[in-house]
Amino acid sequence: MSRFRRLTGVLELLGGLGLIVGLQFKIILVVSSAGLGLLMLLGSLTRIKVKDPFTQLLPALILMVINFWILYRTIY
Repeated sequence: MSRFRRLTGVLELLGGLGLIVGLQFKIILVVSSAGLGLLMLLGSLTRIKVKDPFTQLLPALILMVINFWILYRTIY
């Protein structure tokens, strides 16, 4: 999985930047929060697949919930 480390980092940085820019442009906020939520969901599933302890899974779960909450609040 280490081959995806750079890609994941770039996607997280772009998503964070998108959340900031999204404060002015709603569509960017929707795309960024959905993308980051999906990224954290996939990260959580990966952690479960490799049988990491729950303490290592928890940050990805928390960030996933936060991003999907942002998405929900932006849409509704």
